[in-house]
Order: sequence, then C-alpha cells, then structure tokens
Amino acid sequence: MKLKKVLVTGAGGLMGDYVIQELKDRFQLSGLDILPDKNGLPHIQDSILNVDAVKAACEGMDAIVQIAAIPNIWSGSGSEIIHTNVTGTWNVLRAAQEAGVKRIILTSSDSVIGYTVLSGSMIPPSYLPIDHNHPRRPTDPYALSKKLCEEMAKSFVDDDAFEVVVMRPVFVLYPEFEAEVRARAADPKGYKGPVSSAGKPPGGGAMWHYVDPRDLAVAYRKALIMDEPGFGPYFICGPTILAPDETLKTLRHKTGVDIEVKDENIYELAPFAPLYDLTHAEINLGFKAVHDLREQYDLYG
Repeated sequence: MKLKKVLVTGAGGLMGDYVIQELKDRFQLSGLDILPDKNGLPHIQDSILNVDAVKAACEGMDAIVQIAAIPNIWSGSGSEIIHTNVTGTWNVLRAAQEAGVKRIILTSSDSVIGYTVLSGSMIPPSYLPIDHNHPRRPTDPYALSKKLCEEMAKSFVDDDAFEVVVMRPVFVLYPEFEAEVRARAADPKGYKGPVSSAGKPPGGGAMWHYVDPRDLAVAYRKALIMDEPGFGPYFICGPTILAPDETLKTLRHKTGVDIEVKDENIYELAPFAPLYDLTHAEINLGFKAVHDLREQYDLYG
C-alpha cells in the first residue's frame, strides 16, 4: 500500500516534532495540534475535541499518525484524561473513516498492562516477557483511556474502515531528562526530583523503562511503510531498563513474587532487558531500538 499524505496529530508537541523530522523527506505531511506549527507544514491549530477541525485535517489524507492526547496520569484529572483521549481519538477515527483514510498509527501505552506508576495500583505481570497477548488490566485513568482507544480502533478495523497499527511506547526519554535520570541513578532511594530544568522527574515506572524519541519516530515510520504491519499491538521500548539491578531481581524486589519467565534465555543473555517482548515489533515492523541509554549514559560505571 502506497501512502503519501500523512496527518500528524500532536504535531506541535515534543514527540510530534521528532516524528515530523523522521517523516518529512518521505511523505507529504500536515499537522493538527492545539500548539502552533514549528516545521512550516500545513497545520490546523485546534483540538482533537473539535470535530470540524478534525474532519478538515483528515480530508485527503492517506494515513494518520495519532499522537495528540493528554500524555500521562499527571497531566490532568481522571475526567479530563478520559474525555480528551477517548473522545478525541473517537473523533479522529470517525473522521478518518469518512475521509477514506487507509491506515492509522494509534499511540497507546505500555500502561494498559496494569504495572503502572501509581503506588498501590500496580498489578504484577502474569508472565515474562509481556507480549501482545498479555491481559490488559489498567488501574489508572490514563491507562484506561488507552485501552478504550485500542478497543475503539479495533472496532473500525473489524468494520473494514481502515488499517490500524497500535503502538505501545514506554516512557519517552527526551534529552531534557538526562540530568534527572543521572540524579535518580546516583541516589535511587533518596531521589525525589526534579533537580534540573526538566521541571519534573523522569518516568518509566518501577523498572525505569524508556525509549529514545528518535527510535520511537523510526517505529512510526516503519508502521507507515510496511505492506502488512498488522494491528499489533507493538511494545516500543529501549533494549535495557535504567534501574540499578538486573531486571528479574528488580521485579522480584518490587513485587515480592516470582513471576513465570517463558523464555529464560532472554534475561540470561541480556540481564537488563525490559519486561516487554520486543520481537513482535522486530518481526512485523522491522523495528529494533538502536539507542541503549543505559550504556550511553554509563549510569553505574
């Protein structure tokens, strides 16, 4: 399938900018965001909650990279997160169907699994590595919003409206967070953050998962150019965690239980590998993250 005209929602934000830089030489891009354009693209400055604006943005598009959303549990009330993320995504999906869009790259989150960031609301994984068949058990409004968005997208696929590729990125570690990551690694128990101009502590949950935004942008490109990428969902994650101890030791310490490991070779060969299965994205999207920030930052000598 040849896709030429691509709408990027959330085009004015951090991740939108990385995606645009990755795609701009390969596609005819336009943007939709409440933030202004910063890349000289055709751009509608409005919210995904504005149905008319969304319809106008989708007109004539071959594909949509749907990024626009409240980005985490800390950025709004539960009601705001559910309303913006679910209703906004519905507006994009419905407008895309009316406009004859062929493929949508939907940004979900690893948080749908339930091993989230809220103390007291973390459900340990059923097994490792966590793959696309693992149960989704969201325990916070953000994770719930993403599960609902996945379900909505699947309903459009079942109706033969268009193709959908579901991406589940972990915490996106922008360069602005490097000082915070280093401060947290230097004093894992005492770090409260923030200590730098980033203005907030780094995320990544209990395991300190991350993905470099350059890698995530490549994953979006791969999802656009593959002939048959499939629905997924695909976990998009760096090759390591940033927590001090090895993955299985860290998880055992955090959960207090021994969790079934379906492929022990993964953690024997790569003791700091993430909780997530990355082979699904590698096989179906041809994507593998190349930025190992644990190694690049040399956090523990």
